[in-house]
Amino acid sequence: MFGYAAAVSRRLTLSDVVSMRRSLGMAPSLPIEQSRWLLEETERLLRERARLEDALRKLRPPWSDVRAALNEVHRVLDGE
Repeated sequence: MFGYAAAVSRRLTLSDVVSMRRSLGMAPSLPIEQSRWLLEETERLLRERARLEDALRKLRPPWSDVRAALNEVHRVLDGE
Protein backbone atom coordinates (compact mmCIF):
# COMPACT_ATOMS: atom_id res chain seq x y z
CA MET A 1 0.00 0.00 0.00
CA PHE A 2 2.74 2.48 0.88
CA GLY A 3 4.48 1.87 -2.44
CA TYR A 4 1.22 2.64 -4.22
CA ALA A 5 0.66 5.77 -2.16
CA ALA A 6 4.19 7.02 -2.85
CA ALA A 7 3.72 6.48 -6.58
CA VAL A 8 0.54 8.53 -6.70
CA SER A 9 1.04 12.28 -6.94
CA ARG A 10 -2.36 13.22 -5.51
CA ARG A 11 -4.12 12.95 -2.17
CA LEU A 12 -6.08 9.89 -1.19
CA THR A 13 -9.80 10.40 -1.73
CA LEU A 14 -12.93 8.82 -0.32
CA SER A 15 -13.38 7.11 -3.70
CA ASP A 16 -9.93 5.55 -3.30
CA VAL A 17 -10.89 4.23 0.13
CA VAL A 18 -14.14 2.76 -1.21
CA SER A 19 -12.23 1.04 -4.01
CA MET A 20 -9.67 -0.39 -1.59
CA ARG A 21 -12.40 -1.53 0.78
CA ARG A 22 -14.12 -3.41 -2.03
CA SER A 23 -11.01 -5.28 -3.05
CA LEU A 24 -9.18 -5.58 0.29
CA GLY A 25 -6.37 -6.71 -1.97
CA MET A 26 -4.24 -3.70 -1.16
CA ALA A 27 -2.51 -5.38 1.79
CA PRO A 28 -2.82 -9.17 1.57
CA SER A 29 -0.29 -9.63 4.38
CA LEU A 30 -2.54 -7.83 6.88
CA PRO A 31 -5.37 -9.69 8.58
CA ILE A 32 -8.71 -8.64 7.10
CA GLU A 33 -9.81 -6.96 10.35
CA GLN A 34 -6.70 -4.76 10.37
CA SER A 35 -7.30 -3.85 6.74
CA ARG A 36 -10.90 -2.90 7.54
CA TRP A 37 -9.81 -0.84 10.54
CA LEU A 38 -7.19 0.95 8.43
CA LEU A 39 -9.76 1.81 5.78
CA GLU A 40 -12.35 2.98 8.34
CA GLU A 41 -9.81 5.20 10.06
CA THR A 42 -8.61 6.62 6.75
CA GLU A 43 -12.19 7.38 5.74
CA ARG A 44 -12.85 9.10 9.09
CA LEU A 45 -9.74 11.24 8.70
CA LEU A 46 -10.66 12.21 5.13
CA ARG A 47 -14.16 13.26 6.24
CA GLU A 48 -12.68 15.22 9.14
CA ARG A 49 -10.24 16.96 6.80
CA ALA A 50 -13.07 17.91 4.45
CA ARG A 51 -15.05 19.40 7.35
CA LEU A 52 -12.00 21.36 8.53
CA GLU A 53 -11.35 22.68 5.01
CA ASP A 54 -14.98 23.85 4.81
CA ALA A 55 -14.74 25.54 8.21
CA LEU A 56 -11.42 27.20 7.42
CA ARG A 57 -12.69 28.44 4.06
CA LYS A 58 -15.21 30.51 6.05
CA LEU A 59 -12.33 32.37 7.71
CA ARG A 60 -11.64 34.33 4.54
CA PRO A 61 -12.98 37.87 4.49
CA PRO A 62 -15.54 39.07 5.30
CA TRP A 63 -14.87 38.15 8.92
CA SER A 64 -18.51 37.93 9.98
CA ASP A 65 -18.44 34.11 9.90
CA VAL A 66 -15.20 33.69 11.88
CA ARG A 67 -16.92 32.72 15.12
CA ALA A 68 -19.09 30.12 13.38
CA ALA A 69 -16.07 28.71 11.52
CA LEU A 70 -14.02 28.43 14.72
CA ASN A 71 -16.94 26.75 16.47
CA GLU A 72 -17.12 24.21 13.63
CA VAL A 73 -13.36 23.54 13.89
CA HIS A 74 -13.83 22.97 17.62
CA ARG A 75 -16.69 20.51 17.00
CA VAL A 76 -14.66 18.59 14.40
CA LEU A 77 -11.64 18.32 16.66
CA ASP A 78 -13.83 17.20 19.57
CA GLY A 79 -15.20 14.40 17.38
CA GLU A 80 -18.78 15.62 17.10
